[in-house]
Amino acid sequence: MTDEAAGRIGAMLEEMSARFELVVEAVSGVAPRLDTLKREIFAQFAEVGGQIRFLSEQIAENRRGISAARGDLGAEIARIGEALGRTRVEFREEISGPPAGKPRTAEHRDAASGISLGDFKHEMSVASETAAKKLSAELKRTNAALTNLARKFDRFDDRITVQTRDQDQRIRKLERKRSA
Repeated sequence: MTDEAAGRIGAMLEEMSARFELVVEAVSGVAPRLDTLKREIFAQFAEVGGQIRFLSEQIAENRRGISAARGDLGAEIARIGEALGRTRVEFREEISGPPAGKPRTAEHRDAASGISLGDFKHEMSVASETAAKKLSAELKRTNAALTNLARKFDRFDDRITVQTRDQDQRIRKLERKRSA
Protein backbone atom coordinates (compact mmCIF):
# COMPACT_ATOMS: atom_id res chain seq x y z
CA MET A 1 0.00 0.00 0.00
CA THR A 2 1.37 3.38 -0.92
CA ASP A 3 1.55 6.37 1.26
CA GLU A 4 -0.89 8.20 -0.92
CA ALA A 5 -3.49 5.39 -0.66
CA ALA A 6 -2.93 5.14 3.10
CA GLY A 7 -3.39 8.92 3.39
CA ARG A 8 -6.65 8.82 1.46
CA ILE A 9 -7.97 5.95 3.57
CA GLY A 10 -6.95 7.82 6.73
CA ALA A 11 -8.72 10.99 5.50
CA MET A 12 -11.86 9.01 4.67
CA LEU A 13 -11.82 7.35 8.08
CA GLU A 14 -11.43 10.71 9.81
CA GLU A 15 -14.30 12.15 7.74
CA MET A 16 -16.50 9.12 8.53
CA SER A 17 -15.61 9.44 12.20
CA ALA A 18 -16.64 13.11 12.20
CA ARG A 19 -19.94 12.31 10.46
CA PHE A 20 -20.60 9.46 12.88
CA GLU A 21 -20.06 11.85 15.80
CA LEU A 22 -22.61 14.27 14.26
CA VAL A 23 -25.12 11.44 13.90
CA VAL A 24 -24.52 10.37 17.52
CA GLU A 25 -25.05 13.98 18.70
CA ALA A 26 -28.28 14.30 16.71
CA VAL A 27 -29.65 10.97 17.96
CA SER A 28 -28.66 11.65 21.56
CA GLY A 29 -30.58 14.95 21.42
CA VAL A 30 -33.71 13.22 20.09
CA ALA A 31 -33.74 10.31 22.56
CA PRO A 32 -34.78 12.35 25.63
CA ARG A 33 -37.50 14.07 23.63
CA LEU A 34 -38.75 10.69 22.40
CA ASP A 35 -38.79 9.36 25.97
CA THR A 36 -40.75 12.43 27.13
CA LEU A 37 -43.19 12.05 24.26
CA LYS A 38 -43.57 8.34 25.00
CA ARG A 39 -44.35 9.07 28.68
CA GLU A 40 -46.91 11.72 27.67
CA ILE A 41 -48.61 9.34 25.24
CA PHE A 42 -48.81 6.59 27.87
CA ALA A 43 -50.20 9.09 30.40
CA GLN A 44 -52.83 10.21 27.90
CA PHE A 45 -53.80 6.61 27.12
CA ALA A 46 -54.11 5.92 30.83
CA GLU A 47 -56.29 9.01 31.25
CA VAL A 48 -58.52 7.99 28.32
CA GLY A 49 -58.77 4.49 29.76
CA GLY A 50 -59.82 5.93 33.13
CA GLN A 51 -62.43 8.10 31.47
CA ILE A 52 -63.80 5.17 29.50
CA ARG A 53 -64.01 3.09 32.66
CA PHE A 54 -65.85 5.95 34.37
CA LEU A 55 -68.29 6.22 31.43
CA SER A 56 -68.81 2.45 31.52
CA GLU A 57 -69.68 2.63 35.20
CA GLN A 58 -72.09 5.50 34.54
CA ILE A 59 -73.72 3.56 31.70
CA ALA A 60 -74.10 0.52 33.95
CA GLU A 61 -75.63 2.69 36.67
CA ASN A 62 -78.02 4.30 34.17
CA ARG A 63 -78.93 0.86 32.82
CA ARG A 64 -79.81 -0.29 36.35
CA GLY A 65 -81.90 2.86 36.85
CA ILE A 66 -83.72 2.36 33.56
CA SER A 67 -84.37 -1.27 34.41
CA ALA A 68 -85.82 -0.31 37.78
CA ALA A 69 -87.91 2.47 36.20
CA ARG A 70 -89.13 0.04 33.54
CA GLY A 71 -90.20 -2.42 36.24
CA ASP A 72 -91.94 0.32 38.24
CA LEU A 73 -93.66 1.65 35.13
CA GLY A 74 -94.80 -1.83 34.12
CA ALA A 75 -96.26 -2.40 37.58
CA GLU A 76 -97.97 1.00 37.47
CA ILE A 77 -99.42 0.29 34.03
CA ALA A 78 -100.77 -3.06 35.28
CA ARG A 79 -102.23 -1.37 38.37
CA ILE A 80 -103.91 1.33 36.24
CA GLY A 81 -105.31 -1.34 33.91
CA GLU A 82 -106.74 -3.29 36.85
CA ALA A 83 -108.22 -0.13 38.36
CA LEU A 84 -109.74 0.79 35.00
CA GLY A 85 -111.27 -2.66 34.70
CA ARG A 86 -112.74 -2.50 38.23
CA THR A 87 -114.11 1.00 37.57
CA ARG A 88 -115.68 -0.14 34.32
CA VAL A 89 -117.39 -3.08 36.04
CA GLU A 90 -118.58 -0.93 38.96
CA PHE A 91 -119.87 1.73 36.59
CA ARG A 92 -121.83 -0.81 34.54
CA GLU A 93 -123.30 -2.34 37.70
CA GLU A 94 -124.23 1.09 39.01
CA ILE A 95 -125.95 2.04 35.76
CA SER A 96 -127.80 -1.23 35.35
CA GLY A 97 -128.95 -1.68 38.98
CA PRO A 98 -131.42 0.41 41.00
CA PRO A 99 -130.01 3.03 43.40
CA ALA A 100 -129.31 1.64 46.85
CA GLY A 101 -132.26 1.98 49.20
CA LYS A 102 -134.58 3.60 46.64
CA PRO A 103 -136.13 1.11 44.27
CA ARG A 104 -138.09 3.13 41.73
CA THR A 105 -139.89 2.30 38.60
CA ALA A 106 -138.65 3.41 35.22
CA GLU A 107 -141.65 5.73 34.76
CA HIS A 108 -141.03 7.43 38.12
CA ARG A 109 -137.38 8.06 37.27
CA ASP A 110 -138.22 9.28 33.77
CA ALA A 111 -140.75 11.72 35.12
CA ALA A 112 -138.35 13.03 37.79
CA SER A 113 -135.40 13.50 35.48
CA GLY A 114 -137.16 14.52 32.30
CA ILE A 115 -135.08 12.13 30.14
CA SER A 116 -135.45 8.58 28.90
CA LEU A 117 -133.42 6.16 31.18
CA GLY A 118 -132.56 3.82 28.31
CA ASP A 119 -131.00 6.68 26.33
CA PHE A 120 -129.01 7.79 29.38
CA LYS A 121 -127.69 4.27 30.02
CA HIS A 122 -126.76 3.88 26.38
CA GLU A 123 -124.96 7.23 26.24
CA MET A 124 -123.07 6.50 29.47
CA SER A 125 -122.12 3.05 28.25
CA VAL A 126 -120.84 4.40 24.94
CA ALA A 127 -118.94 7.21 26.68
CA SER A 128 -117.32 4.85 29.17
CA GLU A 129 -116.35 2.38 26.42
CA THR A 130 -114.85 5.20 24.35
CA ALA A 131 -112.87 6.51 27.32
CA ALA A 132 -111.66 3.00 28.16
CA LYS A 133 -110.56 2.40 24.55
CA LYS A 134 -108.71 5.73 24.43
CA LEU A 135 -106.94 5.01 27.72
CA SER A 136 -106.05 1.50 26.60
CA ALA A 137 -104.67 2.79 23.30
CA GLU A 138 -102.64 5.46 25.12
CA LEU A 139 -101.23 2.84 27.50
CA LYS A 140 -100.23 0.67 24.53
CA ARG A 141 -98.53 3.63 22.79
CA THR A 142 -96.67 4.53 25.98
CA ASN A 143 -95.53 0.95 26.46
CA ALA A 144 -94.38 0.74 22.82
CA ALA A 145 -92.46 4.02 23.15
CA LEU A 146 -90.77 2.77 26.30
CA THR A 147 -89.86 -0.51 24.62
CA ASN A 148 -88.36 1.32 21.63
CA LEU A 149 -86.44 3.65 23.91
CA ALA A 150 -85.10 0.73 25.92
CA ARG A 151 -84.04 -1.04 22.70
CA LYS A 152 -82.23 2.06 21.45
CA PHE A 153 -80.49 2.48 24.79
CA ASP A 154 -79.44 -1.18 24.80
CA ARG A 155 -77.96 -0.81 21.29
CA PHE A 156 -76.13 2.36 22.35
CA ASP A 157 -74.89 0.66 25.49
CA ASP A 158 -73.70 -2.34 23.47
CA ARG A 159 -71.72 -0.05 21.14
CA ILE A 160 -70.14 1.78 24.09
CA THR A 161 -69.30 -1.54 25.75
CA VAL A 162 -67.59 -2.81 22.59
CA GLN A 163 -65.67 0.44 22.18
CA THR A 164 -64.64 0.34 25.84
CA ARG A 165 -63.42 -3.23 25.55
CA ASP A 166 -61.48 -2.38 22.39
CA GLN A 167 -59.87 0.59 24.13
CA ASP A 168 -59.03 -1.55 27.18
CA GLN A 169 -57.38 -4.12 24.90
CA ARG A 170 -55.33 -1.40 23.21
CA ILE A 171 -54.22 -0.03 26.56
CA ARG A 172 -53.26 -3.49 27.85
CA LYS A 173 -51.32 -4.13 24.64
CA LEU A 174 -49.44 -0.86 25.00
CA GLU A 175 -48.73 -1.57 28.67
CA ARG A 176 -47.38 -5.02 27.78
CA LYS A 177 -45.15 -3.51 25.11
CA ARG A 178 -43.95 -0.88 27.56
CA SER A 179 -43.15 -3.42 30.27
CA ALA A 180 -41.41 -5.73 27.77
